[in-house]
Amino acid sequence: MKKISNEVKVGVTALLTIVIFIWLYNFLKGKDLLNSTAYYYTVYDKVGGLAESSPVEVNGYKVGIVQSVKFIDAVSGKLLVSFSVDKNFKLPLNTIAEIVPVSLLGGMKVQFVYGNGPGFYSEGDTIPGRLPESIIDKMENELLPVKDKISNLVIVLDSVIGSINDIMDADFRKDISGTIANLNSTTESLDKIIGSKEKELKATLDNINVFTKMLSDNSADLGKTLNNFKSISDTLAASDIYSSVYNLKTSLEKAALMMDNMNNGKGTAGKLLTNDSLYTNLSNSLESLNGLLLDMKANPKRYVHFSIFGKKSSPSK
Repeated sequence: MKKISNEVKVGVTALLTIVIFIWLYNFLKGKDLLNSTAYYYTVYDKVGGLAESSPVEVNGYKVGIVQSVKFIDAVSGKLLVSFSVDKNFKLPLNTIAEIVPVSLLGGMKVQFVYGNGPGFYSEGDTIPGRLPESIIDKMENELLPVKDKISNLVIVLDSVIGSINDIMDADFRKDISGTIANLNSTTESLDKIIGSKEKELKATLDNINVFTKMLSDNSADLGKTLNNFKSISDTLAASDIYSSVYNLKTSLEKAALMMDNMNNGKGTAGKLLTNDSLYTNLSNSLESLNGLLLDMKANPKRYVHFSIFGKKSSPSK
């Protein structure tokens, strides 16, 4: 067997190194020379920062890369972008190559928005493209009103802080310091009072616990007592106190009417109380009767005639 010379080995090694270097260089640029790809093109008015080797995705899955971004001509300013896409992916007609941000941190990519056909684009076709409003522009447009509100809020806060600074002058700070010192003193006093009365407080709490336990142990008796009170109230309600009070009121009104009649000289009792002549006549009659009784007692024979043998007959005329 013929021995391979060292020069051949060095040449083969150098050739392999060059091939690997070229493949690695293209791989780092996003070009995989070992995979079969199809090329498509899109014309844009603006690319929004899209660059070579930017990813090309379908529904978020990478299917290729951007091969180049070039001016068609300097007059129109239009840009021609070429994509290399895996041949396994077929792009339906009316598919749109949309340039979108990779993330909020920056970078752009191409997102294929599938069309509804019918049919598919062939390799080398030009696909419609669009560059929607960037997310930064959207954020600026949406945050502009918020920015104005924040600016107004900052102005108001600045005014409030200025007012607070005007209020919190040296005298005010001194008063606050004095108030805080008084609060500290009061707190210390309360701590001392609570410390000195700790035993009494503990005894009070123990008494409350005992009282609570007593109530719990005698809950049945308390229930019976409440039921008895309820029975008494029901009995009072059933005894028709209202009618009794009404009858008492009626009786008092009648008594008042009778006293009023007596004061006005109505009726026998009223006349007796208010008519002086009746009183005078009655008094004179009593005096006469008293004199008659005294005379009858002194001279009974004037008034009483009796005989043991009977009454004498008077002579006939």
